[in-house]
Amino acid sequence: LPPYDAPRLIAEMELLPTWFLERHLGHELACGDWDTLELAFTRLAEAALAQPRVFVHRDFHSRNLLALTHGGPGIIDFQDAVCGALTYDPVSLLKDCYIVWPAAQVRRWALDYRARAVAAGLWPAARDDADFLRAFDLTGLQRHLKVLGIFCRLYYRDGKAGYLGDLPRVLAYALEAARTYPEFAALAALLERASAGHDLTLPQPCGR
Repeated sequence: LPPYDAPRLIAEMELLPTWFLERHLGHELACGDWDTLELAFTRLAEAALAQPRVFVHRDFHSRNLLALTHGGPGIIDFQDAVCGALTYDPVSLLKDCYIVWPAAQVRRWALDYRARAVAAGLWPAARDDADFLRAFDLTGLQRHLKVLGIFCRLYYRDGKAGYLGDLPRVLAYALEAARTYPEFAALAALLERASAGHDLTLPQPCGR
């Protein structure tokens, strides 16, 4: 499997300024904004690379899971799998871009996954619940920044309707995580400032 390395992680997040902030929101990025994004992207890549490496489906969410008659899930769209952060697939499912679960339930599920990972020798027992939840949240932040860019690119470049309707949910996930950790406060402020007053579900007038 190809490595989910820093260049790949950062390249994904770089879709955010191009397609979401500039193309969709019409936000003109100042030099300070670029500094904020660069620092946030570097920190998020470092957080992902500090985790144990496992098989990562990379798009493990409700729309890629099928209910089968024998009871097990059918899993599709795995052709872009990589070797990456242990929390990537769990956060993709539990902070699904198409479904919102209650926060307390997400926390319980995440910590249950940690316990299973520790038992399987995949997550160090010395890295406690708080450490795991931080890794889980920051991996989710990396993913949701990427998805904000991808969903806008799908609309404006590829002419695929429907994805703009999911942007408010994805932005809410990103803001929740960025506000939780002080080192991402500047990123949260940038996202808040750029999106203020916008209906994210509506395209820019210049269209596709």
